[in-house]
Amino acid sequence: MSNNEENKKHSENENLEIDEPPLEAFYEEEEETEIEKQKKKRKKRIFQSLAALIITGLIIQVFSMWFDMFNLDTISLRQESEKLSEEEIVQASQDAVVSIQNGTSRGTGFSITSDGYLLTNEHVVNEQAPILIFFPSGDYYEAEIIEEHPTLDVALLKVEAEGIPHLNISSENGQGNDTIYVIGNPLLQSQIANKGTIHNENEEDFNVLEITNPIFPGHSGSPVISENGEVVGVVYARRVSSSENRRGLAVPIEPIISELEYFQK
Repeated sequence: MSNNEENKKHSENENLEIDEPPLEAFYEEEEETEIEKQKKKRKKRIFQSLAALIITGLIIQVFSMWFDMFNLDTISLRQESEKLSEEEIVQASQDAVVSIQNGTSRGTGFSITSDGYLLTNEHVVNEQAPILIFFPSGDYYEAEIIEEHPTLDVALLKVEAEGIPHLNISSENGQGNDTIYVIGNPLLQSQIANKGTIHNENEEDFNVLEITNPIFPGHSGSPVISENGEVVGVVYARRVSSSENRRGLAVPIEPIISELEYFQK
């Protein structure tokens, strides 16, 4: 290459513009990266806080379940139920008593016909969720609400089933001091039976059945069964007074029969 050509090429190279970003661009990039890091840290802290809350809630729930299963009331209920399970009335009735799950609500119900009609409390099934019925046999069904009576706090349900165990409905409420049985699913237990009496002292009290049976959460919708093996009421609550806070309250069977259209057919 001649000296003239070499000088010309060197001159052209000197005239080339180098596209190099200014220093400020690096600062901005570093600044954006730091912001992203801070955002990630904040998100991480939020997720950690939420996870801690969820775990804490689960731990509390588990401890609550264990407390319900092993507190003195539960132990006492189980012991009495085991003794009563030898009685003929309890043996003949337990297969018709079901557990009802409706969202977070759990209660009791019982079948009244072999083709799938059941009774329970209205407040047991009034949440917006599928109503699942679990029989002691292990069979389970989704139930449809056929009829509700909020004033009486009773509901009539229907499942698609045939030949299921059921209880007979009495035509009378029962009398004061009559011996009665309650079978239900209290305190996360299943098929718990207890024995008591109707505590009503005069005929005017029979708009509500007062019973001496101990009643706990989960008992709602349990049948009150006479010594004849017939349903004379449906448990819906317990007394809140300090001296009788475990005694039960039940809807008598007579107004249920007279108010629900199903029984008028």
